Amino acid sequence: MPASFQVFSQLLKRDLLAFKREYLTKLFDTCCLFFTIVIVFCYFMPQEGVREGYASFFLIGAIASFGFVEIVGKVGTLMADLQGDCTLSHTLILPIRTEMVFIYIGLQWALTSALLSIFLFPFGKLLLFNGFDLSLISYPKLIYMFVTINLFFGYFALWLASVIKDVGGLTSLWLRYINPIWMFGAYFYSWQASYALSPVIGAITLINPMVYVMEGMRAATLGQAGYLPYWLCLIMLWGFIGACTWHAINRLKKRLDCV
Repeated sequence: MPASFQVFSQLLKRDLLAFKREYLTKLFDTCCLFFTIVIVFCYFMPQEGVREGYASFFLIGAIASFGFVEIVGKVGTLMADLQGDCTLSHTLILPIRTEMVFIYIGLQWALTSALLSIFLFPFGKLLLFNGFDLSLISYPKLIYMFVTINLFFGYFALWLASVIKDVGGLTSLWLRYINPIWMFGAYFYSWQASYALSPVIGAITLINPMVYVMEGMRAATLGQAGYLPYWLCLIMLWGFIGACTWHAINRLKKRLDCV
């Protein structure tokens, strides 16, 4: 087991060093995308009559969902490797437990996502000025939720890679998985709004993990009023992390014929 952890840490260090070389480019691209989204929804949309406070509401949702946007790219990279050179097989023959290889992949994805999205908070404050009240933030809750959300995105991406059969499946990844989860995940509206529309609809949307991502992050940064209980969101997300990790590892082990 000590050898497994040593290899695990070395693999993680290797990938983070590689990520460091392209970090500034990726951060710039991230800020460009974030800038356009925030400007349109937080400055132009209020002219169409959206409710007061929607700017900060949407800003937090945009920050929280950043890792979700990157999922397609992460899944595509892994699928291309599995169908191509399969460099993952070289990692699997190292003195490390098979389960830890897949855990390392999800953790590496989570870390790179977190390192990019962490700077969206000060950038968002710069874009909204007084429209984003920092005094409402519960920083301990924000830290716990931020870490949890990025871990969820990392292992959810791993799970998606395990259920998609080949690279051709990427064409339907957005339509079948990403878009429905995003659109019905309280990104543009609160969970209370869906419950007000219909209690049945509100109850059904609770099976969507993105609801807990959005509601939990907003509860931590904008105050608890009007959102699902913070601790419920945190517990549910850890449940999804555990379920996605367990199922992904079992499926990938079968696909790669691991012993």
